[in-house]
Amino acid sequence: MYLAKHVGGWSMVKIGRFYNGRHHTTVLHAIQKVQRLRCEDESVDALIEVLTAALREDVGMKAGQDNVVTWRAELVETVAARVLDRLAELQADVGWSRRAS
Repeated sequence: MYLAKHVGGWSMVKIGRFYNGRHHTTVLHAIQKVQRLRCEDESVDALIEVLTAALREDVGMKAGQDNVVTWRAELVETVAARVLDRLAELQADVGWSRRAS
């Protein structure tokens, strides 16, 4: 959702519709959560920067070819799944390190 908003320029309503009709306030909450995570964890911030750069490059190439930015749902879903997996790993690592202390 964060990437769709900040890279794709999608509205919160459009993002919500894409994610099975979620309400725009749910989308806003998700975007704010990622922003907080970026501030709290440098590795999350770095991951988002890499993903943003890669997606902007891809969008730029498509825009140059077709003069229209086209988004494929598969790309967005794949990136979202990878980000969620990585965030889960990071949370598990933090939880594990706290228990070990």
